[in-house]
Amino acid sequence: MTAFESLSEIPRDPGAYLLLLRLEKPLQLGIARWRGREIPAGWYVYAGSAHGPGGLRARIGRHLKKEKRLHWHIDHVTGPAVEIHIQYESGDQECALLADYQKRCDFKIPLKGFGASDCKNCASHFIRLSSESPSAQWRLARAE
Repeated sequence: MTAFESLSEIPRDPGAYLLLLRLEKPLQLGIARWRGREIPAGWYVYAGSAHGPGGLRARIGRHLKKEKRLHWHIDHVTGPAVEIHIQYESGDQECALLADYQKRCDFKIPLKGFGASDCKNCASHFIRLSSESPSAQWRLARAE
């Protein structure tokens, strides 16, 4: 798993990544399936993959933008997040990355199917961490 200092260090290879996100205040969702549901303030991890043009650098760069067209479920969370930390692995798969991370943390699934609408194996690709300050465990540079 790799941490980074700047977006230019992230390869354009295909791969998988984890976003560690902190919501400072509760977030009301406007996504059809979860319209009106609230995500409490706290720390969350999202697992995603980047297999399209530009690979990991392009996908992670998109997640770090505050202003963007809302396309994926996670776009509704990355904009309001006050912190985003990232780990990535070239060539890996998001389900395996998240499963490995889940073995090492206490978590809950806040929204079944969130971020995993095309996955037949996972309950969600978005988990809420029980820890109040997991960023120290990640030892990551803050995303720009």
